[in-house]
Amino acid sequence: VDVLATRLQVQGSESNVGNWFKESLERLPALILTDLPFLFTKIALNKAITYSGEDLGRYEIQTILIACFCAFLTTPFDVARTRIVMEIEASNNPFANITELAPVEGVLTTMKRVTKEGDGGVPNLFAGWVQRTLYLGIGRAWFDPIRVIGYLGIRDAVLLEWFK
Repeated sequence: VDVLATRLQVQGSESNVGNWFKESLERLPALILTDLPFLFTKIALNKAITYSGEDLGRYEIQTILIACFCAFLTTPFDVARTRIVMEIEASNNPFANITELAPVEGVLTTMKRVTKEGDGGVPNLFAGWVQRTLYLGIGRAWFDPIRVIGYLGIRDAVLLEWFK
């Protein structure tokens, strides 16, 4: 679905999106590999820093800061993921025909290629870090404590009701 969604955002129509399902399956290992660093760092830092307690405000701030840090730290993997999904073959035109795909490269190979583009070097891997940090940190992480409390509330209500 990431392949289709990204292509529709870039091309703006459904007329030239190619065989997105087949290409999604081909890229699935790389997509999973690029998501794991964010998930593992977020889980590890949440386990190391947050604690259970009654202070929802503190938990909220900790969750948002951890998510922002993890989003910034793993931005190079997101850049590689976007390149793997979009894979425009040797084109400087961002609106080139993206249905003519090159073979899927590995994540590290893609990262190396991104650093060699233009005169950007390693900073190329951090393109879009502000937007990613804001989206994953503030845009989504604020909801985690609310989701946890909602789950706990529903679970406790069901258990208390069923096992009186």
